[in-house]
Amino acid sequence: MKIKSENPKNRLFVYFTVLLVISFLSGQSIFAQRESDLLGNKIRAAVDSIYTADGVPGITVGIYTPDFSFNYTTGAADLSTGRERKYDDRIRIGSITKTFIATVILQLADEGKLGLDDRLSKYFPAYPNSENITVRQMLDMTSGIPDYLEDRDLLKSFFYERSDKYTEGQIFEKTIALGPAFAPGKGWVYSNGNYNILGMMIEKITGNSIKEEVTGRIIKPLGLVNTFYPSDSEMPGQYSHGYIKDTLTGELSDATSIDPSITGAAGCMISNLPDLQIYAEALAKGTLLSKEMQAERLKFVNTGIKDFVKYGLGIFDLGGFIGHNGGITGYNTTMCYNPELDALILVSVNEFGPNGGISDKVFMVLADILYPGNSFFK
Repeated sequence: MKIKSENPKNRLFVYFTVLLVISFLSGQSIFAQRESDLLGNKIRAAVDSIYTADGVPGITVGIYTPDFSFNYTTGAADLSTGRERKYDDRIRIGSITKTFIATVILQLADEGKLGLDDRLSKYFPAYPNSENITVRQMLDMTSGIPDYLEDRDLLKSFFYERSDKYTEGQIFEKTIALGPAFAPGKGWVYSNGNYNILGMMIEKITGNSIKEEVTGRIIKPLGLVNTFYPSDSEMPGQYSHGYIKDTLTGELSDATSIDPSITGAAGCMISNLPDLQIYAEALAKGTLLSKEMQAERLKFVNTGIKDFVKYGLGIFDLGGFIGHNGGITGYNTTMCYNPELDALILVSVNEFGPNGGISDKVFMVLADILYPGNSFFK
């Protein structure tokens, strides 16, 4: 059989076609890399500018989108030694703890061990007007239960006397003494008091500690090796120190240590950004809940703060980014995932005090840089 020889012209055509394809793909890759570098430079410049202007010890950010992954850290983890912050430093995550507590409550509802419209009186009838307060209202902050940090002694402990110890029952009594913020279902107020009671509810229903339930139901299944519900005031392992700024002098002092009983189920947990990257997506996508219960979680109510700020069952919506923030003396964190964009933004600032913190501001600046022209926060 005679084999036809290949036409040299065909061979040259294929050769040049391949070269053109390779050249095009290489050009696209170089262009994408240049765009990524430009975006990274913009983010660094923005973070550095805020770091300098606000005089915080340090800022760490993590950004994850389908086209762009980036993390950046500036400033100190320890002002006394000058050690620089690292992306995987452990931090106190404050009220992001509420998302863990709410998740356990919703899992218990999935299991038929409680109902979202159960009355508080079923569990703690000693709370005034408990027959008109539901579990759902405590989760989404519409219960009228006040923020126990309005109590002068607890507020002092939170910021300054951080070695003070409280029982959940003592905080419960102080919350009652403050009186209602409004009638159940007739308003919205961010309240740590709700989550102290929800933590007590977890213990009452399961017979286990909050730590055991959070660890067994969330931390271990997700493999969160740097996340835990602490038993004491120590920060183990590699961590960033937290700082509080004097409201008069602006001087920073170390506020790393705080007894977990002061915030408890409302805000005592410790984690780091790599763990929060895993957790944030699981939280937003409902990995740990049934489809039906995740739908309940994402029923947001208006907060009256801004039109773009809404609150669900232990989770917020900031202009389409869902997650939570956390402010505890020394540390300020924002964790937000946008399901439509498949975009995650994490921010950690190791300073928080009576004047609040800046992690939400950093988050919003980053979102606007990533998606110019989108009016997320209008």
